[in-house]
Amino acid sequence: MSTPSTVPPSSRGAESLALLLLVGGLIGVIFPVTKIAQAAGVPPLPWAFSMMLGAGVILAGLARFKRQPMRLTGRYLRYFAVSGLLSMALPNVVLFFVMPWLGAGLSAVVYTLPPILTLLMAVAVRIETPDRGRVAGILLGFVGALMIVGPRGSLPSPDLAGWMALAFVMPLSVAAGNVYRTMAWPPGGQPVALAAGTMLGGAGWVLLALLGTGAVAELPALGLAPWLALLQIAVTALTYVLYFRLQVVAGPVYLSQIGYVATSVGLGTGTLLFGERYSPWVWGGAAVIVLGVLLVSFGRRFAR
Repeated sequence: MSTPSTVPPSSRGAESLALLLLVGGLIGVIFPVTKIAQAAGVPPLPWAFSMMLGAGVILAGLARFKRQPMRLTGRYLRYFAVSGLLSMALPNVVLFFVMPWLGAGLSAVVYTLPPILTLLMAVAVRIETPDRGRVAGILLGFVGALMIVGPRGSLPSPDLAGWMALAFVMPLSVAAGNVYRTMAWPPGGQPVALAAGTMLGGAGWVLLALLGTGAVAELPALGLAPWLALLQIAVTALTYVLYFRLQVVAGPVYLSQIGYVATSVGLGTGTLLFGERYSPWVWGGAAVIVLGVLLVSFGRRFAR
């Protein structure tokens, strides 16, 4: 089994935490930008396709500049296809469909679940060794998530149960993608090249969805929010350069905590930009989530 980890343990801690906060924060920005675009009339599938294709092209150019070739052998193409489906196409398309119903904050909430799901999957396939500090921090973050989605948090309202059920496809797909990328990391694979291939692989899946549903005719609707589309593309490209670097230095379980950070940012932007209101239990849950991230960051040891 290939492993992407090549960074000495002594240099991982500070970089891992910085990357975690940056990537989680950037993903949290995606929620409000998407909601604004949808309010402007941009349909979900064209928005997802433009984001992945544009970011993939930028990353491919960056990979070429950094002399990280995107190999097109069978192993690499399989990696791009599977990681593109699990990490990009499926969670993002689901996100764009549930966003109008759940709002930026509620849509972000389900991103609190990938850490515990990733940990369970990683332990099951034996690519991670359970560590008390790491497990305690992730479980603390999960407690914060339960505070947010529990009855006292008033999330979600009963009439949104169906949309919330669909939204839970996102954390399952993200967690599976986190584990797959580590298990299938190609020998000699470089982060930027793999990020570009994953993004373009995701765009390929969304293109199939566009063709299969006849939604190709909706692509011109991107003209309703061209600057937002360009902003989304730029943010996504930057996010996944850092995302794959974080996978290299910290592994799939630590990386999965970006969901906790993204949730906190999503709740904040939902409140500040869209007037979404949450109970004190929700904000208390967000604080517990932050404590969990800090516990994993400073109380963990690397099993690699």
